[in-house]
Amino acid sequence: MIDDDILLNLRVLAAARRESGDGRLILNPDPLSFEHSEAPTDFESGPVPGQVLEPNENTPFALRKLAKRLHKVNIEGFCDGIRSTYFVGHEDHLPIIYARNASVIRTRDCMTGYHANRYGMRRQQAILLAPFSLFDQATLTVYERLKLYKSRHADLCWTGLDNWSGDSAKYIPTPAEMKQMGNVSWQYRARRRARHLLDLSEQITAMAGARLLREQDPTGKSWLLKDGSFSQFRREYLRLAEPLRNIVSCVKTHPVSYFGIDGERILHQMEIGQRSVAFLPRPALQAQKGYSLQETDRPMISWYLRVRQANSHDANHMSGIVRLDIATIDDWSDWIDEISWAVLDEFHGISSMPDPRYDVMPYGIYDCEQFLKAQQLPGELLLAQLR
Repeated sequence: MIDDDILLNLRVLAAARRESGDGRLILNPDPLSFEHSEAPTDFESGPVPGQVLEPNENTPFALRKLAKRLHKVNIEGFCDGIRSTYFVGHEDHLPIIYARNASVIRTRDCMTGYHANRYGMRRQQAILLAPFSLFDQATLTVYERLKLYKSRHADLCWTGLDNWSGDSAKYIPTPAEMKQMGNVSWQYRARRRARHLLDLSEQITAMAGARLLREQDPTGKSWLLKDGSFSQFRREYLRLAEPLRNIVSCVKTHPVSYFGIDGERILHQMEIGQRSVAFLPRPALQAQKGYSLQETDRPMISWYLRVRQANSHDANHMSGIVRLDIATIDDWSDWIDEISWAVLDEFHGISSMPDPRYDVMPYGIYDCEQFLKAQQLPGELLLAQLR
C-alpha cells in the first residue's frame, strides 16, 4: 500500500543513516494529527465582501421565499474528502510532515436508500511534505531514489499553490526568507499545503463524478452535492463554468460575514422554505477594488438556505443555515430554487446525528466522510512502524 511504502522507506533510510554515523534524520512521530489542533477555517475580517446579484447587482441583501417546486433537480451523487497530517521527524532541523487525503463519490440507491461507492470513483494520496529545496543535493537525491520526494507539491519551498484561495494579498515568503524560517513556520506551510492537496483531490473527483452524471442524464436533472466551497476549484474551471454545471457545493461554516452584522441579523430571521438572494462571494482584495461578477477571476453564484431550525442553545447564530455555491452558467437564476428544494430533501426524513454538525450536515456528505474514515488506519497504528 502507498502508506506503507512511504513510511517503510523512511524508516529504512533513517536506520541506514544512523548506522553510517549520520544523525541528521531523526524520526519522532506524533500520532495526533494537525487537524485536531487547528481552527477549522481561516477567519477573515475587513470590508463586506459580498455583492448581491438578484434581482439586480448591488441591490440590498434580503430574503425571499422559494418558488413552487417543479422537480427539475435530483441529488444523485455526493462528494466529500478527508485529510490527516502528521509530524514525523526532522531532517537537519527541518520538519518532515506526512500527509494523506482521500475523496470519493457515493450514490444512493433509489429503491433501497442505501449508499454505495457504485462507480468506483475514489482517489487517495499519501505524501511527505518538507522544504526539500533546502536539503543538500546528495540527501535530496536519496529521497528521490526512494520515492520519498516525487513532485513539486511535496516541496514546501514551492509557492505555486500559495494563491490557490484567489486572494493575491496573501504574503509569499522569498527564497532568502525561507532560509531563515523556523520549525513552526514550516509546519504552518505544511498545514496549508495539505489543505490545498485535498482541494485538488476533491476537484478531480467531483468533476469526474459530475461528468458521469451528465453523460447518464442529458436532461440535466441529476446533480452532484459536494462538501465545501466552490473556491476549491481552479480559476479556469470557474471561468468556463460548463464543466461544473451540475455541481452544487454545500458550505457548513461561515467564518466570513459577507454582509456584516446586518446581514447576520437578516439571516437569523430566515425560516425553512426561505433563502437569501444570490450573491458573489469575493476575496478581500477584490472586494476592496469593487470587482463585479464579470471582473472577478473566481466567479460563482452563492446563496444562504435554512435547512433546519436554529438551535437555541448554540452560540452560532448561523446554526441550521448552509451556503450553496454553483457555477455561473447562463441560466443560473432558473436553477436556484430547484436546487434549494433538492438540498432540503437531504435534511428531512434523514439525519446525520449523532454528528454534532447534524444541523448543517447533509446525510450523503456524512456517509462519504464515514466511508473514507473507515478505510484509513488511525494515527497511532499508522505511525507505530516509525518508532
